[in-house]
Amino acid sequence: MSFYERLKSLAKENNKSFNQIEEDLGYGKNTLYNYKIQNPTQERLLELANYFNVSTDYLLGNTTARDYDSEKLDQSIENSKSFDGRPLDPEDKQIIHNLIKEYLENKGK
Repeated sequence: MSFYERLKSLAKENNKSFNQIEEDLGYGKNTLYNYKIQNPTQERLLELANYFNVSTDYLLGNTTARDYDSEKLDQSIENSKSFDGRPLDPEDKQIIHNLIKEYLENKGK
């Protein structure tokens, strides 16, 4: 699914017209329609992800997960055996998980 199609789908799910979203975010008229042929700036991508409460990867079509995936996060942390030459124990890994989760949940608020 393309960025534009994903955006259109999210707008429909949220009962919002493109005009309403543009107004809510202070964009010029037809800004969202232009994403049919061009990509948004990084700033706009982040604004739209925050507006719909989804990840930028979801908006870009890189994943079907709308938010962070706790299981994948745990797998990534588990694969990190050490930091700065020191081994990570289970408590360290839980702290890292909690910090990343909190960061992702509060990003853009």
